[in-house]
Amino acid sequence: MSNSNLLELQNCSLKVPVFQPTDRQILTNPLKFISDLYLSRTERGFVYLLSDISINLKSGERLGLIGPNGAGKSTLLRLLAGIYAPTEGKRTIYGTVRGLFDVSMGMSPEATGIENIYLRGLQMGYRLNEIREMIPGILTFSELGRAIERPLNTFSTGMRLRLAVAVSTMEAPDILLLDEWIGTGDSTFRDKLRNRMESFVDQSGGLIIASHNVSLLKSLCTHGVVLNSGKIIYQGSLSDSLDYYNEEIVRS
Repeated sequence: MSNSNLLELQNCSLKVPVFQPTDRQILTNPLKFISDLYLSRTERGFVYLLSDISINLKSGERLGLIGPNGAGKSTLLRLLAGIYAPTEGKRTIYGTVRGLFDVSMGMSPEATGIENIYLRGLQMGYRLNEIREMIPGILTFSELGRAIERPLNTFSTGMRLRLAVAVSTMEAPDILLLDEWIGTGDSTFRDKLRNRMESFVDQSGGLIIASHNVSLLKSLCTHGVVLNSGKIIYQGSLSDSLDYYNEEIVRS
């Protein structure tokens, strides 16, 4: 295997149990329900969210996930991030992975801006001394000034996004996972955020992004993967992948 490989999925599938409307035991006795389920003491059907997925991402590659709603793009990103474990197949990751699915994850409305820098940083896996070193850069980028000492629930939506993005993009990972582009309606901050995100992508070793924005995919990606019903139906260059999607999915 080449040293330039960043990640590899080999015939990975993800299946989940199908729950029926009559399954009340999960509410009344959840421990028994779970033990019965995993010890196969109850008959239950399963559905595949992803089926036989094989992907290889090399250093420098930018991969766009293409497909209609419900195709499995977000589920695949979460499997790559380690949020879900494949029930079949093998997932191999080389280096650090960061999924920017919810940039405010781990933050508390009652905590101050400074406290939330630590909360979000710890949630992302940073050590306290690493977070402390990042604070000046976070304050400069977010432009929050003295407001950083106030509770988060006093921030406007735009201020919260500034802080969350500032913390989440301080250090680029080897593998960056994006479920759509991070944007803002704050016109005074829009260009700064776009430049920040573009720089963050450039500094990352590899990118996998799911998006319906064709112009964005063309500006960022080198390769494409077309998904439908949890299966890969095409892989290739981005332009070929978009052509395939338009011919076989959109126009069919």
